[in-house]
Amino acid sequence: MDAEKVTTRKQLQGYGATRYQAQVVTKNLTPVAKQNRAYAYALTDVITSIREYLQRPRIKATTRQTLEIVLQSLLERLGNVLQVPFTRGTDPELSQLAKQLTQAMCGTDRALAELKATAATIKGKYST
Repeated sequence: MDAEKVTTRKQLQGYGATRYQAQVVTKNLTPVAKQNRAYAYALTDVITSIREYLQRPRIKATTRQTLEIVLQSLLERLGNVLQVPFTRGTDPELSQLAKQLTQAMCGTDRALAELKATAATIKGKYST
């Protein structure tokens, strides 16, 4: 499961979505795994599904706001970071330090996103 990041409906509820919103977003998705008694969906599929749902014209403002917050949390978990070419800098030592700093920040962001995912799971599990 480390290779492919997954999320459950309970996690989506923990991020702030209602039970109905979590069901609607994952209704047409195929589960990739099972965590305990819950189906786990690929994070990229859930993000795509939320974006498609937000394209609908007749969505209430509160629903749109909630789903955008959930979407932002999921994007943080995805952690897509573009690598910057540090070898083109004038000072090689400065370039190396900047590269190390960026890698450390990515690791910290990844760990924070996983902690938020764990907190969302716990919140979703015990809120019902």
